[in-house]
Amino acid sequence: MTQNSDFDSLFGPGTNASSSASEYDYDSLNEERQDDRRSRRGRGSRSGGSSRISRHPHKKKTGRKVLAGFLVLLLVLIAAVVGYVFYLGSLWDKNSNQLGEDEVFGGEQPVSDSDLNILLLGSDARDEDVDYEGDARGNRSDTIMVMHISGDREGVQVMSIPRDSWVDIEGHGKAKINAAMSYGGLPLATQTISDFIGAPIHHVAIMDFEGFKALTDSVGGVTVQSETAFEIDGHSYTEGTNELSGEEALPFVRARKMFADGDLQRIRNQQAYLTGLMDEIVTADTLGNPAKVAGIVRDFSPYMTVDAKLDASKIAGLAYELRSIRSGDVQFFSAPISGAGRSGDGQAILNVDEGKQAEIQDAFANDTVDEYAATADTVHL
Repeated sequence: MTQNSDFDSLFGPGTNASSSASEYDYDSLNEERQDDRRSRRGRGSRSGGSSRISRHPHKKKTGRKVLAGFLVLLLVLIAAVVGYVFYLGSLWDKNSNQLGEDEVFGGEQPVSDSDLNILLLGSDARDEDVDYEGDARGNRSDTIMVMHISGDREGVQVMSIPRDSWVDIEGHGKAKINAAMSYGGLPLATQTISDFIGAPIHHVAIMDFEGFKALTDSVGGVTVQSETAFEIDGHSYTEGTNELSGEEALPFVRARKMFADGDLQRIRNQQAYLTGLMDEIVTADTLGNPAKVAGIVRDFSPYMTVDAKLDASKIAGLAYELRSIRSGDVQFFSAPISGAGRSGDGQAILNVDEGKQAEIQDAFANDTVDEYAATADTVHL
């Protein structure tokens, strides 16, 4: 993979970025997003739903500006980048909800100087409504993903874990994996998933589902590929290509009950959404627009709860280390399931394929998750 310059990796080629927050015209930006969205959806959009579209590739931009050669100009550009990143960092640290290591890990937080595992949870409850450290009874983590960042920073893998996976939860025996949050708060949930992958969880991020709406609108809509046509909450989705607004994205990633394999189809929909989201973000039109990037951070961060060490400084460092990553370098896969069943007390559960789980644990332990993900089967019932 070809590495861009540090400046290009942040803003896209040929961008003149400003470090002043006052120069970001959010009203104009929002108007521009709406105009762009209406133009892309066209006349074929269905009322109350999504429409099938043909997406046109962005035209290649030519005439990249030569930044080297004038030391004074280079210093000015570096100063602009530093100021802009500082501004984005202040937005993230100010707006996101941050938890201490006792609240997240129940003790000392694992550290790593190589590969990283970040637990991603989706929740319907806002931070102020939940005691993550203690008894979060009734608050189950319905969306569970583990993001693995390789030690060489050349790849990212995201593993979805079905919420009904029947696993061991310390002190409670066998139960659905999403019950760990209810039994013992975030520390027990984090420990349970760490036990499941056989490796430490280094950071945790929880997103309120309402954040999907804000994030989708911030990027001007997300195009997804749906495996099947379905309807939910007054919204219609076609098999194939759909362009989603924020109002349409939330039902799309939450839909479950109308599918034959329930949560497994929801996982595939969530992965389709994340793939489309990355395609929207990793473009020159987004990365090259400081106001748009700032708007994304501003709109999305209030819906995030993270461990306190996953702050702006850490995220900026990871972003720099992953500057050569493109959307095609991110692999999605699901934890292996051997089939559906019933627990002793009558619960509908998903049985884990223990042989393949052992392979996953070996992959996480040896930083070879990319190799496992490349051959992982799509999970269906």
